[in-house]
Order: sequence, then C-alpha cells, then structure tokens
Amino acid sequence: MPAAPCAGPWHKSACRKNPLHSPLVRLTLSDMKTLTMRDLNRNTASVIDAVERGEAFELRRNGRAVGYITPTPPSPQRKPDWKAHFDRLRKQNTKTDAGILTEFEEARQRQAAREQALGNLK
Repeated sequence: MPAAPCAGPWHKSACRKNPLHSPLVRLTLSDMKTLTMRDLNRNTASVIDAVERGEAFELRRNGRAVGYITPTPPSPQRKPDWKAHFDRLRKQNTKTDAGILTEFEEARQRQAAREQALGNLK
C-alpha cells in the first residue's frame, strides 16, 4: 500500500493545498467507505439509499480524496447582525466614528426614502 500523500516533511505544501490529504483527517474518517467517481455515477441511487441509512463515503477521483458524502447537513451560514454592529459602533464615542455613523445614517434614510417613493417598502 502506498504511503499517505502527506507522510513526510516534503509534502507539507500538498497538505495545505488539499486538507483532505491530512493524516489527521485520514485517521478520523477511517471508518468511511471509499467510493470512486465511476461507482457514484453507476450506482447513485444505491449510494443515496446508503447515506439515508446513515453511512458515510469518501469520494475519490484518480485515487485522491476529493470530498465526502455524509448524512449530516452542513452548518448553516451565519448572517451578519448589522443592527448590533452599528449599535456597538454608536457606543464608541470618538469624533470620527460619530461623523461616519451620521453619514451612514443619512445615507440610509435617503435610501429608505427612495425605496418608499418607488413603492418597494411596505
């Protein structure tokens, strides 16, 4: 069996380029079944059935790990809380920040007035 792609110190750049080749990932996910692109193309329905049952797969192309198919959903992306951000900025009492915030607030009010005039706001 060939050595892991990141086995030696000369392969550190390869591990940075593709974290899937990291030895830590390989040890953590060793209970996964390996799936080639050809297998996925030919048996997509059975792979999806297995994922529904809770199985996880490591997807490989040309012998290299390119991704994982798991039953767990990806974590939701956080949306920025702009109101809290600007509230925090307002609490900072420096002259330059106050001027900038005033400009932002005026621009926001102008934009809201434009949107309301066009009928885009309720």
